Amino acid sequence: MATFHPFPRLPVELRARIWEMTVEPRTVEIRLAHAAQPSICHLFSSTPVPATLQACHEARTHGLYQQAFSEIYYQVPSDGAEWRYVWLNLDIDMISIGQTSFFVFKSVAPTIKRLKFERENSDEGFYHWESSEIRDFVNVKEIHVVCADGMGAWHKATYEHYFPCGPENVFYIDPGGQMMRSIELDDMCDRELEESYRQDGYDYHSGLPLDDGDTAL
Repeated sequence: MATFHPFPRLPVELRARIWEMTVEPRTVEIRLAHAAQPSICHLFSSTPVPATLQACHEARTHGLYQQAFSEIYYQVPSDGAEWRYVWLNLDIDMISIGQTSFFVFKSVAPTIKRLKFERENSDEGFYHWESSEIRDFVNVKEIHVVCADGMGAWHKATYEHYFPCGPENVFYIDPGGQMMRSIELDDMCDRELEESYRQDGYDYHSGLPLDDGDTAL
């Protein structure tokens, strides 16, 4: 791309607007990397720093992104490492934590507005205990769940677990990459179960036997 040499001579307001237009939603991968000492973990992100921040000092100081998550640690890095941070725009960036424990992000959970994680709803540890930690993300507006055990295992999960963003803003992603809103998955599974129960001669919701006329429909 050719360099626009007159750019520094543009009015400050126009330059600021141009920098703002470079900001786009990202999915930012964040993990903890273990140091030489097993008890010490450091923040790690495989997502590149936004190109805008590498353009010039003016872009870095315009406030498009913030140095975030330096609070995340397991132990003071006595191995001589510096505190780690990630450049984020917390209003629009999706924070993807993979299988990392929710507890790791407890100190920054209220700042996260878009969250992505991978879990198995069929895992007893998650189902009975860890799922309760989702409520720590009190300001989250959208949650994406990578369903490691398949979408079917997450039928009615928003009834079983509390999602601060509401079920209409929870999206499931199956191992193949297909995405579906939680309320759409629940509706699809409900209809499939209703039909299966009907064919067996029972009402799905009550569990009671159907009249012969209802079974024949």
